[in-house]
Amino acid sequence: MVALTLVLGACATPAPRDSGSVERDDEGVAEDGSPTRDEAERASEPEHEPTPAAALNLAQQAESAREAGDTARAEQRLERALRIAPRDAQLWHQMAVIRMDQERYEQAERLASRSLQVAGSGDRELALKNWRLILAAREAQGDTAGAEEAREEIRRLESEVV
Repeated sequence: MVALTLVLGACATPAPRDSGSVERDDEGVAEDGSPTRDEAERASEPEHEPTPAAALNLAQQAESAREAGDTARAEQRLERALRIAPRDAQLWHQMAVIRMDQERYEQAERLASRSLQVAGSGDRELALKNWRLILAAREAQGDTAGAEEAREEIRRLESEVV
């Protein structure tokens, strides 16, 4: 009886993993520019570790490519950096900036919001950068109510004592 159980157990195949409903690329970022579910879950946890040097190097390469006008290369480098360090709020912001450069405003807004979420309340300067980017993205989309909300958040952050 024990032998039969072992044989049957060895023949069993594990259930397929749910890959989610979003198509994702090899970089942990969905086609719409948002993080995949696994990346989003990891990004929502607070960051306590420094960003690995490899991710920082990729971010620097991305910025150089962006400054040279090569947003596709910058995007590729940042996607790789985000796979390495999905809890780095600065990387999410940097990707949002690239989406603005590409005039992909809805994605830019979403990525800046992700950066805010990952950063938490600890980095006021990054929060201001993200809200300014959100403001620009909302204005570009004609979202006047959303733009006013962003302006109010910017005013609130600027009035905080440093």
